[in-house]
Amino acid sequence: MSDELTPGRWHGNLEGGSGNAEGGSGAGSGSGSGVEFERSALAVALRELTQDHETPPTVPGSEIRRRAVRRRRRRKAALATAGTAGVGALALVLAVAFTGGEHGEHSRSTRPAAGYGEPTPSVTAGPVPATVTATVDLGRRQLVAEGRTVPISSGTEKSPTATGLMTVTAKYRSAAVPADVAGWSTYDMKASWVMRLRGPGDRTNYLLSLDWDQKAPGNYDITGGAIGLQREDAMWLYEMLRPGAVVEVVGATPTRPADASTPSLATPERSTPDRSSEEAVTPTGAARATGAVGSDTRP
Repeated sequence: MSDELTPGRWHGNLEGGSGNAEGGSGAGSGSGSGVEFERSALAVALRELTQDHETPPTVPGSEIRRRAVRRRRRRKAALATAGTAGVGALALVLAVAFTGGEHGEHSRSTRPAAGYGEPTPSVTAGPVPATVTATVDLGRRQLVAEGRTVPISSGTEKSPTATGLMTVTAKYRSAAVPADVAGWSTYDMKASWVMRLRGPGDRTNYLLSLDWDQKAPGNYDITGGAIGLQREDAMWLYEMLRPGAVVEVVGATPTRPADASTPSLATPERSTPDRSSEEAVTPTGAARATGAVGSDTRP
């Protein structure tokens, strides 16, 4: 006989009555215990199956709205925190970029802005001082260049030599110098080793060999403003100075004593000298030789 339960059948009285449930034979007692165990196992299995397929409880609409509100609040709080952190990071980056860090290698200090009551100083580049190559002292009648001192003769009291900074603009081995600058009122003077100067007010002057009176340099002044030297000194200075060199003229012409007699002068040459040895130097330092003979060239 099988122990399985058949649906729709009753398998005896478990609480008493007929059927020998409590006091019958041993076979009847054993059969009742097996049925009770199977019923307990079936109940447990049905309970677990019910829990696995249990439907969640229904949530009311008000609770759903409260939960949605809480979620929005949490989201806004998270966004606000992230925004604050981003702003702080950006401010730190900008501070490091503009200041270079407090102890950076290339740290820069920010200059405070000028107040309304404080004048702003103007930054103007001043003129670059010129480098003086030679200095002429009219009072001592001497020229100093490269540590060498040579005697000179300059303009008289009636036609003094201009002072200030002068620039060498051209050089000539031989040239005719205007009479008023050379010291003669009628004829232009032929001179050698001539260096043309441009002085204050764009005035023209000359450094030259005083060929018509070699005794004058260092002793007395006879020119109309030109600066005359002895022949050897003029040749040395001609080779030393370059176009663009700066010559500074200082001092004043010494006063001649009232009883001093005018020294005798050698007869000068006219303004039509031989120009075969004339050499003109441009301000860039390039020399050109002119072979015109008898031409009247004035520097």
